[in-house]
Amino acid sequence: MRVFITGATSGIGEAFARHYGQAGATIGLLARRQEVLEQLATELRPKGVNVGVYRADVSDTAAVQRAIDAFVGLAGGADLVIANAGVALRDSLLTGDATSVANLMRINVIGATNTIVPFIPIMARQKTGTLVAVSSAAGHRGLPGRAAYSASKAALITFMDALRMTLHGSGVHAMTLCPGFIRTPMTEGASTKLPFLLELPDALRLMTDAIARREYTYTLPWQMNVLKHVLIRSPEWLFRRFAPTPARSEREVTVPKAQPASFGSKLER
Repeated sequence: MRVFITGATSGIGEAFARHYGQAGATIGLLARRQEVLEQLATELRPKGVNVGVYRADVSDTAAVQRAIDAFVGLAGGADLVIANAGVALRDSLLTGDATSVANLMRINVIGATNTIVPFIPIMARQKTGTLVAVSSAAGHRGLPGRAAYSASKAALITFMDALRMTLHGSGVHAMTLCPGFIRTPMTEGASTKLPFLLELPDALRLMTDAIARREYTYTLPWQMNVLKHVLIRSPEWLFRRFAPTPARSEREVTVPKAQPASFGSKLER
């Protein structure tokens, strides 16, 4: 199996790499932390895994294209692509700071399309392959204090929905994973209790099973999947009343420059 994964150095991305990194597989690992990538590759290679390591920022279109070209040269194609890299930040909209929003959008949206789009003609020629974008349960409805994050994840859902229809009949499948909260170094630092928190091995099993089934838009765990229908249908006045509101400090403190990460995982690289 030939698999290309972004945000591969920790959390969900690392878990995917270890899951698909089995004997005979060719795995492409892309992230910003070269030393962590090399360490993971060193652990996988003795198992008979052919590993390509690519240091790049997913928001850099040219750099990601070079990495993809190198991986395809190594693997001869691709069977599975997982656009996992992303960042989860609190909004700083009330400060008037557009920089943090731009950074988040570049990583979460452009970073995903930088990863997915170059593989489309490759898989179309093969007449097979699966393209996966890791979105979030937050992509189903805009959340107070998470306007940019929710919008970026909703963009992924819409993009992959349209891409799937575009590719219908080609043998290539496009799908979206929408995880809720997963126990990782990032969520372990949460100041409040996280609802329906999943252990990483359980989340990995659900997501890899969904990939194998070629789901369309898969929200996990099941409680989040049920809740999304309530969120989507709730009138705004009711949603405002019960949705968590950001603390004053969250609204007023400027968010630092985004560092790539996958939501529900730790900050990347």
